[in-house]
Amino acid sequence: MEQAIAAWRDRTFFAHWAEVPSGKIYGEAAAADGKTRFDAQLGKPFDRLLQRQAYSWHGEEESPYGFPLGITYPVLSPDVLVANAQRAQRPWARLEPAARAAVLVEALQRAASIFFELAHATQHTTGQGFVMAFQASGPHAFDRALEAIAAGAWAQGSFAPAATWTKPVGKATVTLSKQFRIRPRGVNVTIGCSTFPVWNSLPGMFASLVTGAASVAKAHPKVVYPIALVVAALQQALDTLGFDPHLVQLAVPTPYEPMTQALIGSEGIGTVDYTGSSAFGQQVERFCAEHGIVCFTEKSGVNPVLIESVAALDPVLENLAFSLCLYSSQMCTAPQNIFIPARGVTEQSSGRTIPFEEVAQRLVAAIDALATNDKVGPGTLGAIQNPATLDRIERARKLELPIFRESRPIEQPEYPNARTATPLLLQGDTRQRMQYEHEWFGPIAFLIPVASFDHGIQEITGSVQRCGALSTLVYTTDPSLQRSAEEALFDVGAPIAFNFTGPIWINQSAAFSDFHGTAATRAGNASFTDVAFVAARYSVIGTRSGN
Repeated sequence: MEQAIAAWRDRTFFAHWAEVPSGKIYGEAAAADGKTRFDAQLGKPFDRLLQRQAYSWHGEEESPYGFPLGITYPVLSPDVLVANAQRAQRPWARLEPAARAAVLVEALQRAASIFFELAHATQHTTGQGFVMAFQASGPHAFDRALEAIAAGAWAQGSFAPAATWTKPVGKATVTLSKQFRIRPRGVNVTIGCSTFPVWNSLPGMFASLVTGAASVAKAHPKVVYPIALVVAALQQALDTLGFDPHLVQLAVPTPYEPMTQALIGSEGIGTVDYTGSSAFGQQVERFCAEHGIVCFTEKSGVNPVLIESVAALDPVLENLAFSLCLYSSQMCTAPQNIFIPARGVTEQSSGRTIPFEEVAQRLVAAIDALATNDKVGPGTLGAIQNPATLDRIERARKLELPIFRESRPIEQPEYPNARTATPLLLQGDTRQRMQYEHEWFGPIAFLIPVASFDHGIQEITGSVQRCGALSTLVYTTDPSLQRSAEEALFDVGAPIAFNFTGPIWINQSAAFSDFHGTAATRAGNASFTDVAFVAARYSVIGTRSGN
C-alpha cells in the first residue's frame, strides 16, 4: 500500500502484477490450469458465487470466435441484491479505512490466481486476443483496482480521525473531544460494458469498497463470465478472511429483467458507475441527478489525431496502424478522425513535404503489413464483439466518401467461424463534419485534409467540445506549435499526447500515472483515479463530546 500510494501521488511507473503471461512469473502450470478450468466451465452452470437467494439461472454468451459458451449464472432480483449488500455493508463501513484497504489488497492478491482462466473468459466474450485479454482483465485491471484502493486510503487518511479541540473563551477554555468517521453514501452499482468488462468495472467497485460501501456489479448480458470470475474470487477471499461475501455481488440481467433501471432505482443506492454508450449514459446521469445519487460515467467520445510534421513518417504510421488495428478499434481510446494538412506532412529526415495522398497510401500499407502478418495480425485484431459493429461498417461504406482502404475479414487460424474485420479508411471533408463527428465504434477511421495546423487544431477542439474525447494525439516537430496545441486542448479539457512512436500507443492508459478520462468533456464525468473519484463516495460524520 505504501508503494501504491507513493506511485499514485508521484505518477511514476508502478505495476504490482506482471503483464506478461509467463510461467516463470505465475507458475509453470498456471497457463494449462487456466485453459483446463475454462474448458471445464463451458456448457455448465457457474456455481462458484457465494451470493444467496437466486430465483433462476440464465446465460446467453457466444464467443466472437464462433461458438456458444453455454454457461448459466444465478439470477437474483434487484431487491435481494440490494438487501444483501446493505446487510454486508453495515459492519464493513464501521472498520477503519486502513483495515478495509488491507483486506481489499489481500482479496485482490488471492483473486489474481484466476488470471489465465480470466484471459480465456475475456477473449471468448469480448473478442480480444489472448494476450490483450490477459493484460486488460488481469494485471492492468487489478492495478487499476489497487490504484483506487490507494487513492481511497490516501483521501480518508488525509485528516486525523480524532482530536482534542480546545478554544480559549476569555480567561476560560472550552475543550471538546471530536471523532470523524467515514460514512459511505450508499450501496454502489457498477454497470459493466461488453468490451472491457473487468478493466472498466474494478476502479468504481474498489473505490466504493475502500470507502465503506458494498458493490453490485451489473454485467452486460453478453459478457458475464469475466466479471463473474472476479466477483466469485473476491467473494471467496472475503469469506475466508471472515467478511460477508455479499460485499461484492454479481447482477445478471435477463431478457425479462434488464436490471439496470431497477437496480439503480432501489432504495439505498448511493453511487453508480457506468461505462457504455452516450445515449443510455445520459439517461443514467439524469436519473441519478434527480434522485441524489452520485454518478460516474465513461461514455463515448470521438478521438482525433493531427499529423503536421514528423522526424520520420514510417515510424509514425506504423504506430498509428497498430492503434487502428488493436482489438479492431473496439476501445474507447482508439483514434478515429485523422487530420492531415492538405499540402502534406513535413518529414525532417528526407526534407520533403509528403503529399496527403501519399501519406494515406503509406498508412494503408502499414495497416496491411500488420493485418496480413500471420504471426501478429490475428492476435492484434482479435474478433468483433458485437455483430452491430459489422452493420456499422456497412453504414460507413454508404456515406459515399472516397475509400482509401476497404475493410475485410481476416482468418483466425484456430477459429474458422470468428467474426472479424480489418480497418476501413475513408476520406472525410470538414465541410461535412456531421459524417464523422460522432463515434463510429469499431474499425472505422477517417483521413481528413485541413488547410493548416491551426485549422486542424480548430477542428479538433471544436469536436472535443461537441462530442468529447478520451484521447488526442498530435504530431509536430515545431515546439511553438506543440505549445499552442497543448494550451488549446487543455482549455477544452482533452487529454493530450505528442509524437508517439515505437511500443507506446494512444490506446493505452497506465494505472498510477495516467488519469484515464479527464472528467472535463462530454465523453464522461469520471477520471480513473483522481481524488474526486473516491472522495465523492463518502461523507465525514463528526461526533463532539464535552467534558
